[in-house]
Amino acid sequence: MIFRSERPDIALPNADLTSVVLSRAAELGDKIALIDGPSGRSLSFNELALQVKHFAAGLSQRGFKKGDVFAIFIPNLPEYAVAFLGVAAVGGINTTVNSLYSVDERDVPERPCGHGARVQRRERRRERLLRLRRKRR
Repeated sequence: MIFRSERPDIALPNADLTSVVLSRAAELGDKIALIDGPSGRSLSFNELALQVKHFAAGLSQRGFKKGDVFAIFIPNLPEYAVAFLGVAAVGGINTTVNSLYSVDERDVPERPCGHGARVQRRERRRERLLRLRRKRR
């Protein structure tokens, strides 16, 4: 069964996500696009667009391509949007992992999706590697 809203349909752009999100970046320029609440650090629209472009290029240079899966394992920081949009720009598939997961919980999403890459904060990665080494002994 298909449910329809009583309101009129909205027109969706016929474009990829990254292009839609960054479509006005040049126009908005140095205005703030993203703010990290706790630290107050921010990214302007220009900075966001440039970082997304560089992130996507870096993925491509490392062999990441359309249809590959990328796990994002970082808290809600401006870099989250950079990674998400960068993966989308390359045509990749984003899978997100809650940054509050325990070591065992965060390994679970890797198995079913078979992602080829992931980004996470270094402190968490070191913690995970230390725990894995302890388990193997």
